[in-house]
Amino acid sequence: MVDFLILFLLKAVVVLTVMHICGIKDLSKFALNYIIEEIDEDTSLEDLQRMMAVALMYRLLVCGYEIICLWGVGGATPGKFLLGLRVVSCDNSVLVAPNRVVVIPAQNINLSSSAIRALIKNFSIAFFFPAFVTLLFFQHNRTAYDIVAGTIVVKRNGAR
Repeated sequence: MVDFLILFLLKAVVVLTVMHICGIKDLSKFALNYIIEEIDEDTSLEDLQRMMAVALMYRLLVCGYEIICLWGVGGATPGKFLLGLRVVSCDNSVLVAPNRVVVIPAQNINLSSSAIRALIKNFSIAFFFPAFVTLLFFQHNRTAYDIVAGTIVVKRNGAR
């Protein structure tokens, strides 16, 4: 929820900035259309192009947010941190007890792993492919983007 609120505010700032740059004065119509991406029969091609540009900028900002949080700030977005989770590198994982795995090497992820994970995750969401659903099929609840990036989400030491 924390990450959602941060990213929603970020999206609102992007939308308002685009509106200001484009000289759009009718905030009530365009802000709602851009923020919730609502399309109806009154939406012009120009509006659709602006909405696509805003959506792309927003996806890139979300990727940047995740890359910075996971690589530069210690392996967790604010939401993951509050839940006691973090993302670490994982070349191999071995089940040692129910709900317990040994993760090798279990180090902070590097910039390239963070970028790969964020890009695959966010653009699969943008193209309506729920990559997170793959956690039902892979060992230790890893998603496809975690496997490609060589990462895994784990509980932080000391987290309950």
